[in-house]
Amino acid sequence: MSRKKDRRPSTSEAFTIVKNEAYLRFYELLASTFSPRAILELGIFQGGSYVLLDKLFNPRRMSAVEISPGPVASLLRYVAGMEDRFVHFSTSQSDRKILEQIVRDELADELDLVVDDASHTYEQTKASFEVLFPLLRPGGIYVIEDWSWAHHPAYQSADAPFAKRYALSNLLFEQIMLMGSTSLIAEIRVWKFLYLIRKAEAAFAGFGVGQNDENGSIFDQILSRGREWSLI
Repeated sequence: MSRKKDRRPSTSEAFTIVKNEAYLRFYELLASTFSPRAILELGIFQGGSYVLLDKLFNPRRMSAVEISPGPVASLLRYVAGMEDRFVHFSTSQSDRKILEQIVRDELADELDLVVDDASHTYEQTKASFEVLFPLLRPGGIYVIEDWSWAHHPAYQSADAPFAKRYALSNLLFEQIMLMGSTSLIAEIRVWKFLYLIRKAEAAFAGFGVGQNDENGSIFDQILSRGREWSLI
């Protein structure tokens, strides 16, 4: 994860994107085989990734949320000049009501691709998945970036960033258990810098425990022989 304060602001002529070549090649390859009708991006920083995804995939509709309160003027100008393009600042990735509203109203219930490059925390990333994966269309793809930060040498000391946070890799393990317990997930593909989850074609949008119940969770469907496991 990068030190965002050191990055230059985007302009209309040059958007800032905080992704190295491996990320860019991943999305380029994905775009060559996958054509999403609607994309939701979680976490946009200076908007470069939003523009990249829009140009690569050319979806019918696209929206994004960003927790930072300060709007990116160049991105707002870009969105204003496009049809069915939306962006929300001062918005948490775990805000259930807003996420559901975005999928229903802005994306017309055609969500095919989610890209999560937001908090990188276990709790918030999981909360987003609990809301959005049930709303993802069959065959849709859910991408989570920077899952392995807790296993990087720079994050091992007691005063390292996120030192008191649970590792995001806990969520990956839970999603693997969910895949083994249900027919919701067709595959999980893991790279060192991100992973993708493909929703099963047989699963329909809206299916899954918890999509209409704030106290429920899709992870309630995990079968674990009555055993519990501890987060790291």
